[in-house]
Amino acid sequence: MELSQIIALSFALAFLAESMVEYLFGKLFDHIGALVKLKWALMYVAAGVGVGLAWFYQLDLLSIISGGDPTVPGVVLSGLILGRGANFLHDFVGNYLPASQ
Repeated sequence: MELSQIIALSFALAFLAESMVEYLFGKLFDHIGALVKLKWALMYVAAGVGVGLAWFYQLDLLSIISGGDPTVPGVVLSGLILGRGANFLHDFVGNYLPASQ
């Protein structure tokens, strides 16, 4: 897979993780009084979703930087980046990934 395809996949997965967690769980936490106090837990739900997506797609952004093979720690860290959302991923790509390969 080319670098541009990996970056496009990363953005799509980050957007999907962020929007679906907010849509499915954020509304639930807003409308159920007992869960309002637990809204902070959404960031952990999003992190879990991001790691799950990265694991499913074997996405390792760190291996792209180093030019190596995907590793479990790299996939988990990439999943955490996905879980943070599209804005965070944009900053990561802009700062750390090579401009061309």
